[in-house]
Amino acid sequence: MHNILSLFRILLKNAEMPMPQKGTKGRIYLSMGITALCCIMIPCCLIVGFVSYVMTLALDGVGTAISGLLAELHIMSAFSVVFGMLVIFNILFFSSDREHLVTLPFQSHEILAAKFFYAYFAESIMEFLVLLSMFTGYFLAVRTLSPIALLSALIGVILVPILPMVYCGIISLLLMFFLKKVKNARIFHSISTIFLLLFVCLFLLSFQGMNGITVENYVNSIAGSQNLFIQVLNPIFYTVPILCEAIQTGHLLSLVLYLLGNLFAVGIMLLLGRFLYQSGLHTAAALGSGKKTLRTGIVATKSNSPLFSCLKKEWRVLIRTKAYSANCVYINLLWPVGLLLFLHFNHSKGGMGTFLSLYKQGNPKSALILLMGILIVAFLASALNSLSSTAFTREGAHLSLIKYIPVPYRTQMTAKALICFLLTYPILLICIGILQYYFGFSIWHSLYYAALVLCCHVISNIIGLALDSTQPYTTWDDEYSALRGNLNSFFNMAVIMILAVFLSALCFLSYELFGMTLSLIQLVCLVILGIAAIIVLIIGTKRIVLNMAELS
Repeated sequence: MHNILSLFRILLKNAEMPMPQKGTKGRIYLSMGITALCCIMIPCCLIVGFVSYVMTLALDGVGTAISGLLAELHIMSAFSVVFGMLVIFNILFFSSDREHLVTLPFQSHEILAAKFFYAYFAESIMEFLVLLSMFTGYFLAVRTLSPIALLSALIGVILVPILPMVYCGIISLLLMFFLKKVKNARIFHSISTIFLLLFVCLFLLSFQGMNGITVENYVNSIAGSQNLFIQVLNPIFYTVPILCEAIQTGHLLSLVLYLLGNLFAVGIMLLLGRFLYQSGLHTAAALGSGKKTLRTGIVATKSNSPLFSCLKKEWRVLIRTKAYSANCVYINLLWPVGLLLFLHFNHSKGGMGTFLSLYKQGNPKSALILLMGILIVAFLASALNSLSSTAFTREGAHLSLIKYIPVPYRTQMTAKALICFLLTYPILLICIGILQYYFGFSIWHSLYYAALVLCCHVISNIIGLALDSTQPYTTWDDEYSALRGNLNSFFNMAVIMILAVFLSALCFLSYELFGMTLSLIQLVCLVILGIAAIIVLIIGTKRIVLNMAELS
């Protein structure tokens, strides 16, 4: 146990990027941290708590209040498996410290335990806050609070994510053992996509026989204990029903069974690790050596354009690295796909059907809401993929090459900004095309929204590049750590959310308080964003180039 704790503390120190503590940078990053806390974490927790509160109230009327909490915990557990799978894989087998740790006087299962709990805490910090909000919303709705129920909820805040992460660890160990003759790491990285598709299909099947995919139908299926998603996940995440029973009944025995269930799962994983982890490390080492041999065989190509060469380098790094391709590139596809599915299933019924009908009738308030929605999505989509806010972090230990390769700083910066544009802006244009199809607005409105979205993207893009060039995170062990531990992405999101909310509030107040017409609001909004984009582009690019010159 002493060896596990020692190694765990060492790994935890490298979980996030070092932050400047003094001087101007220290004050800037402190203010950015406070801004991110107030604009992202607190609002997110409040929204989750409110949803939990409303769902519990709705189900409490039919005597199944705990079913809402059960469904929420199962959804959290499913997402933990999907997003934790590749994190566990990389931390256990593909991190850069693998060769150093195996030479130390640690047994293989001790390394496994330390790495697992490091990944668990590093990956679950935000989830702890979300779970706390979820339980708070439930208790506020039911208005009953026994000591055992409260203790069970507090323990659940910490332990709910552990079973999904244990499953990720066990699956990683088994795959590395049974597929040890496979020489391509892509098959291991595809497992999270498979799980995502399985959970999505299972969730959609829960609406079979119902009149569409709506929140009302989902709540009704939970109330009637007929939700297929919950029925299947109850035995898989077997500790969640036990925890819900402890919270509902306040029985100490249920809480003890919950703790024993988690302890049993961790014990099984460590027992498998004692026999399989060492073999998995050998498999990972063989994959690594094979990858290096392959790369040495690649013939260097020449390009007459330094910008094109830098752009091609950025493209290859993003597409060929699984962590970057999944979290920075393919995540952009969720916007048009999600929008298309949402409008397809809801365009003719419920609140969305009413909203579309009002818009087509020329209702100015519905058009204003559409404008605000496009503004918010344009800003969030440009910041959420972390393309710009990790542009310099992705260089890692090779960051100093920026200063020494024979390419001007501005050209390198342009390549980084251009790759963000190429991978994000066309996706946003597709979203506008989907909106045009269902809302039926004119081509001139489409061009207006395209210009509006372009300004939002430019502002978000330059702010992200400026933040990451100021304090890049370069001491990461693997690419997932580069994304997860980079606080610049978090800060960029906070700034962008403030801008999005400010502009949306400005549009709303201009209409409600000052009586401005919709056409005038649209014009003013475009002018403000256009001027802001030009200013950010001029000042931001100069600042980024100066930051690049100061990189070490």
